[in-house]
Amino acid sequence: MSYVLWALLAMGCYSFAFLFMKIALQDLPTFTVMPIAVGTLAAGAVAVAAVFGEWSVPSVTSRPIGFALAAGLCLTGAVVGYFRALSTGPVSVVVPIFGMFLVGGALLGIVVLGEALTVKKAVGIAFGAVAVVLIAT
Repeated sequence: MSYVLWALLAMGCYSFAFLFMKIALQDLPTFTVMPIAVGTLAAGAVAVAAVFGEWSVPSVTSRPIGFALAAGLCLTGAVVGYFRALSTGPVSVVVPIFGMFLVGGALLGIVVLGEALTVKKAVGIAFGAVAVVLIAT
């Protein structure tokens, strides 16, 4: 499956995930819903990796392991912050603010990874940031 189809799948699933999390958080505490959702994510990720045959056991001292652990720490912060925000704020404000990770991620790709910055991409990043401000206020 191409990266575009994977991205569309992610977008659709994330859209519903926000809805289901907010509904669950109406009756359950944040730190009850979060482990259930994240545990389901972990089990699902292992199952998908097994189906697609992309599971391997790398050396624990390899450089990618360090980056995978750093990504896990960042995801932890993102998930904890997101769940806490959703438990107290409206979806229509929390989700757009959370969605600024798209702008941040695009900028990091350009600055840190040296990805090309085109006029079209710069305008899209700017519009994305403006859109979040307009939706969230």
